Amino acid sequence: MFKKPKLALIGIVNEEAKQDFWGTMQQIANIGYEGIEGGQSLLTGHVQENVDRFHQLGLQVATHSINKEQMRDQNELDTIIKEAHLLQTKDVTFWWDVVDTREQLLQDAELYNAVGARLKSEGLRFCYHNHAHEFQNVFNGIYSLDILAEYTDPSHLYFRLDVAWITLGGADPAHILRKMAGRVPAIHLKDVYGVDEVGKWTAVGTGMVKIEESIAAAKEIGVEWMTVEQDQLRNLTGMETATVSYLNLKERGLL
Repeated sequence: MFKKPKLALIGIVNEEAKQDFWGTMQQIANIGYEGIEGGQSLLTGHVQENVDRFHQLGLQVATHSINKEQMRDQNELDTIIKEAHLLQTKDVTFWWDVVDTREQLLQDAELYNAVGARLKSEGLRFCYHNHAHEFQNVFNGIYSLDILAEYTDPSHLYFRLDVAWITLGGADPAHILRKMAGRVPAIHLKDVYGVDEVGKWTAVGTGMVKIEESIAAAKEIGVEWMTVEQDQLRNLTGMETATVSYLNLKERGLL
């Protein structure tokens, strides 16, 4: 039997959270979400009290974030590690980078390997989040994402795969998920109403991304978190988008 992944949210209710963070968190918990990606707001003030209050709502921080400058600066990396532990999350995610040459990919793989090794020694997982170019930039017939996977230790680099960006990159998300089994602790559930151009974002379940097939594959490979995201709002507010996406998934029996 497949273990049920937890459902998180990222970005969609940012504007509401700026006005009333705790009220917004209560609302997304009431909808049925179990966490958020990115807990920066919890790091302001008394962090332990904030995290405790967050947990009392039934929410967890699914991942902390890192950028390349922080990866390369030992003091900055130490800070990220400390913050991840304070937030009681086990994942730290880098949110993609455009790479145009195989040589740069290999340099990045070396950096990710080193950072992942350090995070692993601290009981954390280092994740890479894709966009479309990892499937559009192909070297000797090999996806950029596959090169990153090949030249990194599986215990040092994991992947937070985005099913909409995979679709926009011209690949099949369920196939990619199964191919990357063992290295995907989380996925992003996102939808588009067209692939002719980037930016046609829509609530999950109202577009053309193969959401049902992606979730089936995610469950098969043991994904722990599924995160609902929409890069830009369409016709709904953030809270409406979060609600509709959740209900669409629930109505189709995918939660």
